[in-house]
Amino acid sequence: MKRALVIGASHSLGSALAGRLAADGWSVTGTGRRPAEEVEDASAFDYVRLDLSDNAEVERFVERAGGGPYDLIVHNAVTYGAMSGQPVPELDALETMFRVNALVPYRLLHGLLAAQPADRHCNCVVINSDSIYHSTPQTAGYAASKAALRVLTASLATLFRPAAVSVATLLLGPLPDPKKLENFQQVADRHGVEAAEVRRRFLRKANPWYVIDDLIDFDACYRSVAYLADLGPSANGMMCRLDGGSAGSLI
Repeated sequence: MKRALVIGASHSLGSALAGRLAADGWSVTGTGRRPAEEVEDASAFDYVRLDLSDNAEVERFVERAGGGPYDLIVHNAVTYGAMSGQPVPELDALETMFRVNALVPYRLLHGLLAAQPADRHCNCVVINSDSIYHSTPQTAGYAASKAALRVLTASLATLFRPAAVSVATLLLGPLPDPKKLENFQQVADRHGVEAAEVRRRFLRKANPWYVIDDLIDFDACYRSVAYLADLGPSANGMMCRLDGGSAGSLI
């Protein structure tokens, strides 16, 4: 049985990815900041609490190689802590965001991939955001942390090229997070329209660079992860975009 590790699996996309992998026959370990009793689908896979803001906890996880070896590692954990609506967040909040979104994943993935056996190939898929191509004053700190993650991910692909490891990036646009869907429904109820129309208007107004008219569903994300995993060594250094072409046609 193939083994998978999903980092950031306590809710939303990460939980969906871990559950789908388990349903497709993978032996799945999922990690998250929330306690197991607060994770709705924790029974579908082996859930381990891991708070990426706790350096000691991360180091212990690395020392144990995350319970590996693994055939697939998906990094999905993220924090939006500094996106408070203020153009210039406090320095402490920015430092926490960079640590959790870029520096800790780099350290964590480096340790896990270095521990993989030479005779067992491991595909690593790092979930990132199309915000690296654009930002507003309110999202600049978050976008910069995700851009840093992209650079560090590329360095891991180069570093582990001689090993039985592939490191790829899945770049995503707007997702149907439960809280976002709840907000859309509230707006739709107030104005007496369908929630789908609210979603379309939101994308057109807030993200005019998209060529998509709806949020990217979790199934499309899962199929993209599965595609990268199936590529094996050919996926090393690859970036797969699922974002409606937000970067423009020449990038």
